[in-house]
Amino acid sequence: MRAAGRAPGASDRGAGPRRPREPIVYQDHFGLTALPFGESTDPSMMVPLPSREAARRRLRYGLEHGKGPALLFGPPGSGKTLVASALARELGGRSVLLGFPAMSPAELLAFLADELDGLERTARAEPPGMHATLRRLRGQLAGPAARGRPVLLVVDEAQLIEDPATFEALRLLQNLAGAGPPDLRLLLVGTPEVLLRLPPGLDDRLTARYGLGPLTEEESAAYVTGRLAAAGARRPLFDREQLAAMYRMADGLPRRLNRLADLALLLAFAEGLPRPDSRCLDLASREATPDPIAA
Repeated sequence: MRAAGRAPGASDRGAGPRRPREPIVYQDHFGLTALPFGESTDPSMMVPLPSREAARRRLRYGLEHGKGPALLFGPPGSGKTLVASALARELGGRSVLLGFPAMSPAELLAFLADELDGLERTARAEPPGMHATLRRLRGQLAGPAARGRPVLLVVDEAQLIEDPATFEALRLLQNLAGAGPPDLRLLLVGTPEVLLRLPPGLDDRLTARYGLGPLTEEESAAYVTGRLAAAGARRPLFDREQLAAMYRMADGLPRRLNRLADLALLLAFAEGLPRPDSRCLDLASREATPDPIAA
């Protein structure tokens, strides 16, 4: 009789003890439940840090009580999009993220209307006129606003907007409600170059602006250890001296810290080390920031 659960034709001949599965990624090697330093805009991955909490509180006050647009700016890799995502979740209600805003006014408004309908954009023989899109948006935004949950539009990479008319369309979106507070909350996110592109009509209406800079040394260490703890680390994987060195190597920027820590863990895993040593960190620093002359 064939053993239950064995495929027809299977045989025990030559079968030996199964070898333990080797970890494919370093998370198994270090006893982690997830990869701690991947790029993410998931608000649950945000480590509470003083400067990031201050940004969140300041922007929320401006959006809720200032009744106008808000601006978050900072250098690339400083974690602006993650702060914006955390703020959107905290505000509740519907939010729309516009990650590539270099559109004409008509395209931008049509995109927003399609997103609020939950539809994918499709090619049309003739795009709807501006008046039709605005009428559609007015109806889509009025309901949530009446329930006390205005839609939040997050315009990421706002420094890429070159057409002043696109900024003007964003400003006019604040006027759809007529009298009273706007039916749409607007958060602009970008690098410091956005300050040079904002037209006066929109700049004057900002109710909150926050410049997000690099992390302090203490925040940098808390960021690395916090991301590891969120990924299930039960023991320190970087000591105090290494954390201080990582801060200097990454200039306090979260994206660079992610890259540096991820590479150091990967190198330690490849060599079978229980934790990254100073050599792993040095090699990770060279790979994360290659010398353009040597290249």
